[in-house]
Amino acid sequence: MVAASPLQPEHLEDVELRNGSLIVHELVETDPEVLRVVREAIGMECDAADATRQCLRVGARAVLAANVSVETHIVEKRFDAMTDRFDEQVEAAVTRISDAAESLLDEQDGALPHALQAHRSELDQLLGDTFDPDSKRSVISLFEEVLVDAHQQQAYAMQQLIATDGDDSPLARLKRELVRDLYERVLEVRRDVAELSEKIAVTEAVAPVLELTTGKGFKFEDVLDACVSRIAAQHGDVAEHVGTETGLAGTQKGDEIVTLNPDDASGYEARFALEAKSRKLTMRNTLKELDDALENRDALAAIAVFTTQEQAPTSVPFHYAGNKAIVVLDKEGVDDSALRLAYMWARWVVRRDLCVAPGDELDIARVCTLIDDASRAIERCTTIRKYHTQARKGIEHAGVELDALVDEVRESLDAIGEELAPPDDEE
Repeated sequence: MVAASPLQPEHLEDVELRNGSLIVHELVETDPEVLRVVREAIGMECDAADATRQCLRVGARAVLAANVSVETHIVEKRFDAMTDRFDEQVEAAVTRISDAAESLLDEQDGALPHALQAHRSELDQLLGDTFDPDSKRSVISLFEEVLVDAHQQQAYAMQQLIATDGDDSPLARLKRELVRDLYERVLEVRRDVAELSEKIAVTEAVAPVLELTTGKGFKFEDVLDACVSRIAAQHGDVAEHVGTETGLAGTQKGDEIVTLNPDDASGYEARFALEAKSRKLTMRNTLKELDDALENRDALAAIAVFTTQEQAPTSVPFHYAGNKAIVVLDKEGVDDSALRLAYMWARWVVRRDLCVAPGDELDIARVCTLIDDASRAIERCTTIRKYHTQARKGIEHAGVELDALVDEVRESLDAIGEELAPPDDEE
């Protein structure tokens, strides 16, 4: 838990927003993690205020990333609730219609056949044998004609009652209400889906992407060379694409070599090698490739660069052991932060092996700790990106299912209307 309290709460507000700025008054922070970050910043002769602002920025981004998963759960709950309610309404409507039709038209227990039979029996009892039932001019025949007409009128009235196309039919009104309610809930879900899609798109847009990919006509070795050359320029190093040149061991192992800036290598000519891989390899074969690259290019460190995580023999974007490392640089164009970390790791390994002069200021243990922290951060970014991709696919699938559900509702209501419509009288 973060414990924070103002020194004089009766005189000053804790936090306020003023002219687009967040102002915190005399805040006392005792959280050990925050204190550790600020203490380390002071130990490195950095500004404590800047370290505190960095804590606030990282915490804010973590909260925003967490809200995406929460909002996805809200959309799923609303959609499930809408589906359950619609199923209940349709089932209740069909049950009421079925019960009403059965009570009116059933030959054994229907109210209409019973009423007709009661009328006929009563007339037979009152008129007796006076009237010939076989005569078309008899009173009974006349009554039968009247009852037939009445039956036809009642059948027509029942047809109007259960019709789904009329304006005044109860079933038609029910259909319109169900469709209107469904569309309202569909619009709510679509708005939620659209908002969530925008947030995911904004989150993914902040990550830098590679300008050169194999989809633009470049080989993966060319993409790797472009990225490594860009990083090397920032350190004053020299990157060379040597994949077609024979090395000391008489092979072409080691597609790229980087020679460190002499100022950072104690005046020595020190280098590390990179091996581009666009196929799946086991860990043993990968380490064998790196050993061959080390020998062939006379390097102090070697990095195997894979195009996808599935091809790499590891489950994380960056992994190292000894003077060999494995990193993923996606050829489809994700950010190259993992490659930059692997590059700085290789420079650290080379400088560590050359750190023999007294008074060398390279803090090996500190650098090792920072590399491990950065590796864990990149792994978390990869995990979050994977969840974003899954959420986007889920949203697209939900849209397809939603359209299919609307079509299914329309078909079901039309089928109900056809089933409940009385058959045409045979002439």
